[in-house]
Amino acid sequence: MTQQQQMPFCGLTLKMYSTGNQAPKMEYQASSNKAQFQCTLTKNMFDLTNIQGWLNTPQVQQYVRSGYVLKWGGKTTQSEANKYSNGMGLEVTYYMVKPFQKRGTNFAKPIGQTMPQATPMASDPMDDQLPQSEVEWAKESPTDFNPDQYEQELG
Repeated sequence: MTQQQQMPFCGLTLKMYSTGNQAPKMEYQASSNKAQFQCTLTKNMFDLTNIQGWLNTPQVQQYVRSGYVLKWGGKTTQSEANKYSNGMGLEVTYYMVKPFQKRGTNFAKPIGQTMPQATPMASDPMDDQLPQSEVEWAKESPTDFNPDQYEQELG
């Protein structure tokens, strides 16, 4: 069995910076008209309205064709404090992951095994015999039914 080549991390990351406030106020912010997501593979920048363009790039399409799905994630970062920020940051990432596949017991039979063949039913000797030819079918007319004779035959 060959081992699959590990693909590098693929995502779009938006960096948000600390406001100095605490919850319930917004602790991190990014300007909506300036904020851009950076692709972790190509380092190209994409704005919020162009995420579909990122998904259509050849690099990301390799992940899509391999069955990867998108997830959102976030992590806090620490950098040096300056006069505008306390150094805390938040990185929000839209990234590709392999879908979770539950590993459990497979109760299905292996492909090599076949289903058991049905055994033929024994014919019942009490079954009525059907006519074998058209001549036998034509001996009596369907309108020649006699209820009295039928009752006598039944006993």
